[in-house]
Amino acid sequence: MEWQWLIARASGFTAYVLVTLSVVLGLLLSQRWQSRRNWPRLVNDQLHQYLTLLAGVFTAIHGISVWLDPFTAFTVREVLLPGASHYRPLWMAFGIVAAYLGLAVVATGWLRPKIGYAWWRRLHYLTFVVWLLATLHGLGDGSDTRTAWGIAIYGLSSLAVVGLTLVRLLRPAGRPRVAPRPGWAVVAALIALGGAGFAAAGPLRPGWNVIANNDKGSGGSSAPETVALSQPAAYAAAFTGSVAQAGPDTQGRVTLTFHLRVQGGPYKSLTLVLQGEALPSGGVALSGSSAALGTPADRTLYLGALTELQGGNFVAILSGPGGTLSVGGQLALFGANGVQGTLQVQPGTVQGSSGQGGGDDGGLGSGDGGG
Repeated sequence: MEWQWLIARASGFTAYVLVTLSVVLGLLLSQRWQSRRNWPRLVNDQLHQYLTLLAGVFTAIHGISVWLDPFTAFTVREVLLPGASHYRPLWMAFGIVAAYLGLAVVATGWLRPKIGYAWWRRLHYLTFVVWLLATLHGLGDGSDTRTAWGIAIYGLSSLAVVGLTLVRLLRPAGRPRVAPRPGWAVVAALIALGGAGFAAAGPLRPGWNVIANNDKGSGGSSAPETVALSQPAAYAAAFTGSVAQAGPDTQGRVTLTFHLRVQGGPYKSLTLVLQGEALPSGGVALSGSSAALGTPADRTLYLGALTELQGGNFVAILSGPGGTLSVGGQLALFGANGVQGTLQVQPGTVQGSSGQGGGDDGGLGSGDGGG
């Protein structure tokens, strides 16, 4: 699993928990539930502001790591512009808008001396919108939504925020001139019930990964569909990425997985999986392989296998919506597990000179991609 994706998941949940804590602490402050002797109000205000700022930091880390992840291969435009993503654009848009509104909330804290308390208080209610959008983004877009710990995080966060909001609306404290607002409490309760029903019927239901984007697969958008109507023309591109090794197992077999981000052409991701016996020299005697051009979120995905592998040179024959593609390339390692090289893609089949078998012809030397 790519380190970028691990960081994206961890930072996303961390940012969500921090936003939840910020909202909860703000509600506790408004209800005067702290003790002046044991929990001074000044410390609470500072902690509230610190949690909000820290949530913004982890949100930025989340966005950057998602952009760097070679599997989804997002562009800068997709990460910054709501609705531009090829992967679940609606649910991605919720997260992007939440990030922008969160930035606005942080800015209101700095501008409070200039805009006054009344306007700061009004704008500060955007925190609830940030939390709601972040919840929708996490439920609809997250890969861990159906895990026990993911359900626990979303469930406990919702119970805390909704419960304290209802208390704040029905029994406002510290402000005798403010009357209870049962109407708004009913609205808040209906939103909470609607959210619970949506989660049960959607993200928590088996198969959500397929139906999340209008039954167009694993979050794929219809934007690349114009490319799939005809076979792509030949083109050349460069790529960078990383290689990960699994094994060797008890029989000495290893699996090398290359995650490559392609610069140029209509498909931005190439994944190569090489399987075989580990050689004493540190390479791999190839016995099986698979290749994918595009991503599973892309309806124009091309799938196939390698037909030739000589050192760092490879040829793969792939099939997809536009027909058959021949993909040839050169792999070169740099650093601990970095990969870079060039790619040639052309329509039709160009059979390689060596087959899938192992041995010297199918070997992958340690200088060219051995794990």
